[in-house]
Amino acid sequence: MSSINRSASRYPGVAISLILGALAMVVCSNTASAQSLWYKPPAVRHVEAAYRGDARAQAWLGYLYAKGIGVPQNAEKAVYWYHCAADRGQPHAQFLLGMAHDQGNGAPQDFVLAYAWTNQAVARSQGRLRRDWVRIRNSIGTKLNLKEMTDAQRLTIDDLRGPDCSAANIVKGG
Repeated sequence: MSSINRSASRYPGVAISLILGALAMVVCSNTASAQSLWYKPPAVRHVEAAYRGDARAQAWLGYLYAKGIGVPQNAEKAVYWYHCAADRGQPHAQFLLGMAHDQGNGAPQDFVLAYAWTNQAVARSQGRLRRDWVRIRNSIGTKLNLKEMTDAQRLTIDDLRGPDCSAANIVKGG
């Protein structure tokens, strides 16, 4: 008798759980089924942190709304949370907000605002991320004429304020 058969006869529960685990992997081989079985919605503490004003949590919540992960997909709510985080200086939110304006996804398509937000994100990033974002910002810049480029750079220096994201003004659910 092989060692596998001996251990399977000694521990039948282990053998059954291994078989069921393998069966579950085969049945749930597509991503949607696997997500519905094992994916947990975003942690409540992250959502609460976003409502308390944590910029990273707000950017994360915006990303979850943009992709529809754990919450209904809603581009407008994603842009709202990106704005809240970007106003607090969170570079990923600034970049994603610029991309939303560039593509017109959840925000009006506006290349001047797209350039201004991505320019702010570039100013706060470093390393490889900065190089990648500079390329994308420059590609947005090719869509602008000289006056629009000047306006975008002035906006970067001046105030790029979004909605009022103080705790008193945030409505539950974004």
